[in-house]
Amino acid sequence: MMKLTAIVAAAAALGMAGCQPAPVVAADGPAPAPAGPQTTTAFGVAFDHAAGLGTRPCDGDMPRCAILFDPAAEAFMRDLLTVQVYDGPLETVAAAEAGFERDAEGRLMTTYGRFEPVAVEAFEVNGEPGLRAVVACGVSDPETGFHAAAGECLWAVVSDGTRSVVVSSSGFGNGLEAAEKVVGSIRFTTD
Repeated sequence: MMKLTAIVAAAAALGMAGCQPAPVVAADGPAPAPAGPQTTTAFGVAFDHAAGLGTRPCDGDMPRCAILFDPAAEAFMRDLLTVQVYDGPLETVAAAEAGFERDAEGRLMTTYGRFEPVAVEAFEVNGEPGLRAVVACGVSDPETGFHAAAGECLWAVVSDGTRSVVVSSSGFGNGLEAAEKVVGSIRFTTD
């Protein structure tokens, strides 16, 4: 009887060992490091964005302006957001460049976007004050054309009291997501 119990125990142990996952075999060379955020510094500000995204100057004569783009995205969705730096305090730049204005009741609203004005939210990033709103905005698709209110655009302004950064996203989800990350990482530099 003892011999039979030992045989059953040994068979059970071998069976359990067969159910274990196979050991991981290392590939040639070291495993690639996960891509972390990258930092872009320009015009006296720094901001973080996902690895693989690029920046380029804005088109035309827009001073102190950069576009964050995704080279891997479809052409019509490639430009994710615009970052532009202005001289001036928060509410002055927010009114002039993001359409953030006070209504009759004194509430800060944005006049940009489609439909009714949207309430502006105050926030803070890295110790600096900011204002932001997400508005309905237009998007263009090469297959279906222009859609006047099919997108959501983030408009955000962050200020150190003398300079203000305006971030505006494309209406596509990838632009809104990238803009949220950029806005949450803005830092003023002394370059």
